Amino acid sequence: MAKWGQREFPISKILGVESKQIEVVNRKTGDTFVEKVYGDDVMKVFYGHPVGLAVTSRMLTSRVLSNVYGAYNDSAASKHKIEDFVQALDIDVAECSKDLVEYVSFNDFFARKLRVGAREVTQSEKGVASPGDGRLLVFPKITETTLSYVKWAPIHLFDLFNKSQELADKFRDGACAVLRLCPSDYHRFHFPISGKVGITKTVPGLLHSVSPYALEQGLPVYCMNKRTICELKNNDMGTVLLMEVGAMFVGSIVQTYRAGTQVQRGDEKGYFKFGGSTCVLFFEKNSIAFDPDLQSNSEKGLETLVKMGEQIGVSVR
Repeated sequence: MAKWGQREFPISKILGVESKQIEVVNRKTGDTFVEKVYGDDVMKVFYGHPVGLAVTSRMLTSRVLSNVYGAYNDSAASKHKIEDFVQALDIDVAECSKDLVEYVSFNDFFARKLRVGAREVTQSEKGVASPGDGRLLVFPKITETTLSYVKWAPIHLFDLFNKSQELADKFRDGACAVLRLCPSDYHRFHFPISGKVGITKTVPGLLHSVSPYALEQGLPVYCMNKRTICELKNNDMGTVLLMEVGAMFVGSIVQTYRAGTQVQRGDEKGYFKFGGSTCVLFFEKNSIAFDPDLQSNSEKGLETLVKMGEQIGVSVR
């Protein structure tokens, strides 16, 4: 923050960077609202100006910086941040499984569990559940082996899947769902369907932000960032690929499930530590029909606010 006289000027204003109007559809009401971006001025500087983008790409996406900041957020010294964070983002603490005073660090709160009954998992026999809370875009059909969206750089599955031609071919012409988590969201992620789950493999990478500020700069962020890949096999739907993508200051993607076991829809898979993050689901060709409202909103370029466990589609096999 720069100071001239008695007034303060955010660096983003000095650089002439405007805020993005990120519009999201509230699924319950059908109304569209403008998302409140945590650290908006910081994102504008990091990704809204060529100088900021250059510095960010060279200095702020490293694992070292993430580890240092993560260690601080894991320590008791960070506990004081919790109350201000809750107030700034209007987090509903009534959903938490513990009282605020019981959390021993900022990350302890950030990766909080919810009280029993805070989320309902769809009971539809063929239903596919949202893996978490967040803003959802759905792609009913991938173009060959490329995920295309007008506001992003093209995402080639071969690159996204760590140079695996086998996986790229498996999900050729398939479907995809991208769930973007904001800092205010519940940051544990869950299985969208039942099935036998394999091991989660980590693909090393950078730690760019996954916010629209970064995604709309023409950076193939999901292919560049640290991410995980896990296959979930279901008798009806075939293989569903589960991916978690790290983000700026999010070097830790923690898995809490046991590989090689049969899991149920809604079971916990893991959690992210501090920062906005993303869960991506890939489905084989002709295996899922997304709910019509999600398709309609996505076609308009609008994300839809969903909660963990909500139905986002159905198996069509």
